[in-house]
Amino acid sequence: MTYPDPPTPLPPALITTIPTDTSLWRIHGATRGAAELNPTTRPRVRVGGRFDSLDGSYAYLYIGDSPGAAVAETLCRNLPVDQSPRLIPRAKMAGRVLSELRTTRTVRVVDLTGAGASRINAGAWLSKCDPSGYLQTRRWVAAILVANPDVDGVQYRPRHDENTLAWMLADDPAAHSHPAVTAVGGVIALDSADGHYLLGAILTAHNAALGP
Repeated sequence: MTYPDPPTPLPPALITTIPTDTSLWRIHGATRGAAELNPTTRPRVRVGGRFDSLDGSYAYLYIGDSPGAAVAETLCRNLPVDQSPRLIPRAKMAGRVLSELRTTRTVRVVDLTGAGASRINAGAWLSKCDPSGYLQTRRWVAAILVANPDVDGVQYRPRHDENTLAWMLADDPAAHSHPAVTAVGGVIALDSADGHYLLGAILTAHNAALGP
């Protein structure tokens, strides 16, 4: 499917906020800090995440409003919906952890939920397309950040869970951690007994399970 380029100029976006001291959740590699930004440039389709930087102009991190949101966006985002059960290889859990963070200040984000995407002449595909559209979603978020230099990132709903919220927060690629969030809770290793128990409960709602 072909997706449009962002218009120039971009129409005014809907801005919303995450209040100070909001609990957030993130799945990440155990060698990274919970608030650590990823500066990796992602110019290739099907490699990386939906709103990664195409050219390295910003570093990024993805967070959700609950463990369920983090699982939906990180582990279930690209699961095929025409299979039952939907299996996630246990090997994908190796070296990954679930961390809790909290906002240290009010976080301003462009809202892509509801009418937010259509407001800027995009559509639901911006947060719902499969990885074949990621070059375009990255172009759009780059344009959004340029047009709204006072925001911290974007708010959207995970592709397969409309009941939760997710965010991509961006900052200077030279920064190590995002200044608006800090780690607060214990870290749960996804390849541990506790991690498997937590994932089992969340994945059931997606008709998914850990595979061999």
